[in-house]
Amino acid sequence: MVSGGRGPRHRGNAAAVLRVVSDRDEVTRQEIARHTGLSRSTVADLVTRLLESGDLTEATQQPGGRGRPAQLVRRADPQGLLLGLDLGHNHVTVALGDASAAVLQEVTVDADLDRDPDATIDLTRDLALEVLAREGSSLSDVAAAVAGLPGPMSHAGVLSVPSMLGQGQMRDPGRRLSRVLGMPVPVTTDTVLGAVGELRSGAAMGVDDVIFVKASHGVGCALVLGGQIYRGSGGLAGEFGHTRVGDGAIRCRCGNLGCLETVAGLERVLAELPHPYTEAALTAEGVGDPVVSRVVTDAGRAVGSTLAPICNALNPALVVTGGGLGAVHAEAFGKGVREAIDRDAQPAIASALQVVPAQHGVRAERIGALLLARREAMR
Repeated sequence: MVSGGRGPRHRGNAAAVLRVVSDRDEVTRQEIARHTGLSRSTVADLVTRLLESGDLTEATQQPGGRGRPAQLVRRADPQGLLLGLDLGHNHVTVALGDASAAVLQEVTVDADLDRDPDATIDLTRDLALEVLAREGSSLSDVAAAVAGLPGPMSHAGVLSVPSMLGQGQMRDPGRRLSRVLGMPVPVTTDTVLGAVGELRSGAAMGVDDVIFVKASHGVGCALVLGGQIYRGSGGLAGEFGHTRVGDGAIRCRCGNLGCLETVAGLERVLAELPHPYTEAALTAEGVGDPVVSRVVTDAGRAVGSTLAPICNALNPALVVTGGGLGAVHAEAFGKGVREAIDRDAQPAIASALQVVPAQHGVRAERIGALLLARREAMR
């Protein structure tokens, strides 16, 4: 809705302002000036005009500091509802959000994406219809949807190693989801969803340089550099779960031997637990159990040791742990990550780094999906 009645330079500057606000959800005028390189007076004029046109709206004032608190601005909410889809190896979560990305309804059910991708895609559609029906709505009321899946994903949402998911039948999951839902469904990785959820409204709010680690059936991370998700040249940045560690001989689903995922993934952690422990031990039921905590901490150490050189290269301020191990068993897992980074990373980098659990826990991905859907609806 940027006005076309002014010159190209004005329209370009206005578009730059809107991009900064969209990427950071809520920002001050000073932050807009810093990220766009525009003068404060130019930003003030542009923000005023964008408020008048309805492209921006005033947000809650930022507390803290001396003097009058800085006024935040954000993109005006789009029209319609939002869908956030999180498809994991053994579950499907569908969240329905209002135009501000606040969760209205959500549902999670067991699924088997690896063995039966067609049924999982159909289940995703059925769950979307279910949460919409609870609100008396239908797919025609949805302004945008975004999905996240585990696995290395290109910028175009195409799996880089199709054999890693759905028996090779999920190379282009966005196309399949778009077909069954009757709308475009951009797809990214589940780690990106989690990072967005924590960056915009969770443990990483206000932090520019963050590593979001998801440790569950798979192990991966998303990088936040300068307040932005960094995907790398091919979209594959953060796939550190497929780094070979030690002399491991277990074949990973990516085809390599001894990947971190085969050492610190949920299946391996379960295999390390003695009889009679079952998978229930890795849910909230097992939190605080000394045997479970020891094994989970060992997994955290393996992850932290692999993270240490990444921390040395990027010097992040924060590592956020999520997923079935990193969020549910946050204390034990985080302890291992912390110990390994302190041991293996450059001391000054390690000492300045915080390791914290995801504030949204295992819900970070669905919240991130809704926030990205809101951005899609405003394009």
